[in-house]
Amino acid sequence: MKNSYKLQRQLDKLGYPKFAFRRSDTFIVAEIVKIDPVLEQEHGSSSSNHSRTDSNSYQCRNHFHSIYFGNGTRCSSRLCDTTGKYCHCLDLYFPYQGLHSSLWPKLLRTDSTRSQGTGLRVSGFSTLTFFVGVLLAVTGVVTPLGLKDGPLLSSSPAKLVNASYVPDTSPIGLATPPRDQYAYTRICGNLGPVPCPGNGNNGNTSQIAPSVMKIFSSTPYGPFGMQFRQYYHGVGGYSYPTLNAQLTILQSLVLRDDIFAVEGLIVDLSTETPGVGFWNHTLPESTHGGEWSQDVLWLEPVTTCVNSNLTIDYTMEGGLVVLDRVNLTDRGGFVHLMQDYPTLSRNGQNGNLYDHAFKGAALSNRFTMISLNNLTREQSYVGRTFPLNQSLVSAGKMGPIGLDYISNGSSSSIISGSSLDILCVGYGGGDEANITNTGVHCGMFAGTPERSDGGDSRLLDDNSTWTQSLHVCASVTQARIQTVTFSFDGQPDLSKLRITRRNTGKPILWATEKTSITIADVDLFWGHVDDSYEGDPSLSTIRSEVFYVPAGASDIGGVISAGSPNTVPAAAWAASCTPASDDLTAVYTGQENYALLQKFQLLIGNDSTNGPARIQNLIWTDILANNIVGNATGNQLTVTPFQPSVSYDLVFAIPAILLFVIWLFAFLATIFVLASRSLKISYIRDLIDHTSVGRVVVGDSRLIVVYGPPAAENNSTLSIETPHPLMVENNSDHPPPTNLDTRPWSQTAGLSLVKFSATQPADY
Repeated sequence: MKNSYKLQRQLDKLGYPKFAFRRSDTFIVAEIVKIDPVLEQEHGSSSSNHSRTDSNSYQCRNHFHSIYFGNGTRCSSRLCDTTGKYCHCLDLYFPYQGLHSSLWPKLLRTDSTRSQGTGLRVSGFSTLTFFVGVLLAVTGVVTPLGLKDGPLLSSSPAKLVNASYVPDTSPIGLATPPRDQYAYTRICGNLGPVPCPGNGNNGNTSQIAPSVMKIFSSTPYGPFGMQFRQYYHGVGGYSYPTLNAQLTILQSLVLRDDIFAVEGLIVDLSTETPGVGFWNHTLPESTHGGEWSQDVLWLEPVTTCVNSNLTIDYTMEGGLVVLDRVNLTDRGGFVHLMQDYPTLSRNGQNGNLYDHAFKGAALSNRFTMISLNNLTREQSYVGRTFPLNQSLVSAGKMGPIGLDYISNGSSSSIISGSSLDILCVGYGGGDEANITNTGVHCGMFAGTPERSDGGDSRLLDDNSTWTQSLHVCASVTQARIQTVTFSFDGQPDLSKLRITRRNTGKPILWATEKTSITIADVDLFWGHVDDSYEGDPSLSTIRSEVFYVPAGASDIGGVISAGSPNTVPAAAWAASCTPASDDLTAVYTGQENYALLQKFQLLIGNDSTNGPARIQNLIWTDILANNIVGNATGNQLTVTPFQPSVSYDLVFAIPAILLFVIWLFAFLATIFVLASRSLKISYIRDLIDHTSVGRVVVGDSRLIVVYGPPAAENNSTLSIETPHPLMVENNSDHPPPTNLDTRPWSQTAGLSLVKFSATQPADY
């Protein structure tokens, strides 16, 4: 009892009321002595140290009660008095509140974490509380991870900013020489010098007439808005000094299927609408980039193909075509050949390419029948085969083979091979060069090789059988003005440009030179001109949204005219529509590039009629992009600047969303309970007050121990308030302290029922 006397002396010095002490094993229990009102007044506790919550209960105030731990354990060196062995009851609130709300009880598996014997609601609420705590921690860490740089957003208004030239670092750009030595020249005459339009009677010059330069420079959308990609200084026809160029493939782009920028061009290789736009790229000086639009001259291929209903069939062995097993098979092209002569319109600006292709297919089939010993319709049938000379058709190779792919060399043929092409395109070298004779090109196209025995086309098995369809295609170059929209993120890199294009949707004035010179002697200048030139006697004009490029000497000869980059489109058609005489178009056969072969196979497989036309258009666009550039540019651009933004990945918001759902449910449930008065604020306050550790320890709590579960009697629940066994010792109402560990205590005394009483027990 020595410690109890020390504590009592300390309390006496502080003027605290008397406590009674008794010893139980190693514990000393402090029992509060009910204070007489007179004594309370003597100590002056009614105003400072004591506060009644009702007639039989007290609330700890300041230093009113102090609790001593009989085993000698200190509460806290900072929370206890100088002895370090007893604490004030209010001191218990703060450390125990922090301790019991932390993870220490769970880590140490103390009494407050024991769930054995507790109700489902209690254990469930405890588990949910722990889960919410973990979720809150996870949310705090994971939620910010979803933040990232968002897309660049347009800001308004648009403003005029300086722009600078940006070189192309791709292979095709690196192969493009500088433009400072470029000069335009022109030569007319096929068999001898002929004065070019605007030069009067002077045919002994390669200079372009100033009047012609003025007309077709009135807008940037004409022959002087384009240049050879690669050129060299030399002499042209009749030894005139001029710039020369020849078709070449610097970098094949045909595998791409998007719209992109290269040096001097915008290239669209989408399978539906390929083409090129002329623009020498400059990018605005903007930190975060921007968006701007520009009208450009756009050239696009237009092709229509007709199935000849003939196929080339052959057998492969050892990975090679068996030469003596190459046949031409009638799939209806001979036996069902029309008897009426096909016709077509001569007005090229309003012509129909299908008429050209159909006429070419019909005349080609008829010429082939004549070459096959004057084969008649009655002599053939669907499926009949005719041996072919492999050297004439190049079986196993995709590409053009010519309308007159079969010829027996008979001089009695009523149709010569050279006239087949003229009859299909609708013009010849002796016709007048004008706006109505458009540069149509015709050719027979052998499709991609396909296995006819059902095998895999990637396997060149011995004795495998193969087939290739034959289509006759008619093509022409179409010019239009398109609005191209550019956007970039501020990086001076052409590959980072995002490009879209659209038609202007309005007719404009197109013009070409008016002359009596034949097609074989001149390549006419053409383009969009200023409206002031409408009705000019030296021009043929048309107001339209599109313009079909007129035929010229390059369409007849199939080569680029010296000094005239406007002839590159015609030379590109000649290369893609006629049998290859060099290696230029060998890259498009697919024999050395399986990815290209597969792309072409898919185009034909998805659409057997339009597939060959799309292949022709892609090849033409690729050739044109490798051999021509635009020189129109802008040193200042009207740009809508971009501003940076922030975006968020909602995947990282899942913990926060889950936490919000739990909070919202709890909040709504709380609002409902309070609104329905199922639970009162005053009751919550009393419950919190009387379950605090300080009140429980000093005995001011309204919690009383009820032994055993409620007993049911006559289907009604009665609470039998039986004292806890520990409450009874030598007829005393006060229990001795227990010295049980967590597990045995939770299985014995911890299972006792506790009731919140409205009033303090009478004996207290």
